[in-house]
Amino acid sequence: MKIRTPLLTIAAFVLFYFVAGACFFRFGVESLVLPHVALSAQTTAPLFLRIGGDDGNAILVRRYGTPKVGCVVFFPGQHGNISAYIRNLFPAFVAHGIAVLAVAYPGQNGAPGTPHHLHEIMVLATQTAEAAQATCPGHRIVLYGRSLGSMVAAYAAAKTHPAGLILDSAARSFSSAIRLRLNARWYLAPLALLPVPRLLAHDYSLAEALSSMRDVPAVVFQGTADRETPLSDLRAAGMPGNLKLVVVSGGTHSTTDLLARDRTMQTALTMLRAPRT
Repeated sequence: MKIRTPLLTIAAFVLFYFVAGACFFRFGVESLVLPHVALSAQTTAPLFLRIGGDDGNAILVRRYGTPKVGCVVFFPGQHGNISAYIRNLFPAFVAHGIAVLAVAYPGQNGAPGTPHHLHEIMVLATQTAEAAQATCPGHRIVLYGRSLGSMVAAYAAAKTHPAGLILDSAARSFSSAIRLRLNARWYLAPLALLPVPRLLAHDYSLAEALSSMRDVPAVVFQGTADRETPLSDLRAAGMPGNLKLVVVSGGTHSTTDLLARDRTMQTALTMLRAPRT
């Protein structure tokens, strides 16, 4: 009896641990994907587009540069960090006549709302890409996504078929990104044993998004030193055949965009100037 009581307590704790984890993946994980980010004082560009949903959530778009060649619609990662991109990334595009339309997700960088479901973000992103096509020269746009923004950009591209799609530090799926985060923490690692893809409301993936846009050129820049979205994980299940991989030597999750900046800009320029098919 003295032995059974501790064993039953441990079994109950383990059961609770896994049941709570499963419920979180099914009902709670999406609400934590996009944290609140205050508007930076360095975000000085005027508002260009406002794409709103029925619940008050909205995507805000600010334009940097004059669209002489075309536009790049930029979807950042989950933490926004738009001020760093304004300093280090956008000027390379602007200098070559490419206007950057920088997206702010609901609850970030002045955009109203608090998103609870990724589906809503995907819908708003698609509407943003459609509005950008209507306002940019020759209706030519390239969608460019970083980290979480890669998945958002890929699904928006599947609906709008832009001149091109550029991904940076991309995860191959929502579930693979979650499992990588779990395995990075010892106290969460056992939860990676759960059938995460089946527990999610929808397991967004590059393979699914790109399967309906084989006519759109797509390129992903992936760093060799990226631990959050490692190159090995992107390759693990086989990449979609219409996605070109550019390996960025020494690139981490936070530096790949800088190391690949000039190549990314040239890729966007080539996509925008390519003849229509």
